[in-house]
Amino acid sequence: MIDFKDFTLYIRENSDSAAAVRECLGAELSHTEDGAPLAEGFTLSLSDTANLTFLAVSKRGGKIGVDAELLSRTPPPGFSSVFEWTDLEAYCKASGENLFALAKNPPDLSKIPDIEITRITTHGCAVSVAEAPCASPLIKP
Repeated sequence: MIDFKDFTLYIRENSDSAAAVRECLGAELSHTEDGAPLAEGFTLSLSDTANLTFLAVSKRGGKIGVDAELLSRTPPPGFSSVFEWTDLEAYCKASGENLFALAKNPPDLSKIPDIEITRITTHGCAVSVAEAPCASPLIKP
């Protein structure tokens, strides 16, 4: 567990998402119709890569997104680093935006108000956590 001011990041090895939510939060994992993870009483996001599960839980109750990729991964075309990709995917999870639509013409995430992105390097992975405490121009209500 890595504790930040506005969120907590849990990391589990050899654990699926449902088991990680049970172990870390004592809650059962379910999903919205569009596939977003849900656990009663928590605002959370999940990412799986290699044998690792990353679980980000908001302390503020705002929307949150997490993405993790191995640092050794080659970034997708049009992205200069793995972090650029994990930033975008975490942002899309927090905002509800379509990842593949935005990947064609990625926005400058540093210019979007009310979005905070935290980058972490751990367990050989690039990890991005995006928080959207308020509505932003690209976030649909």
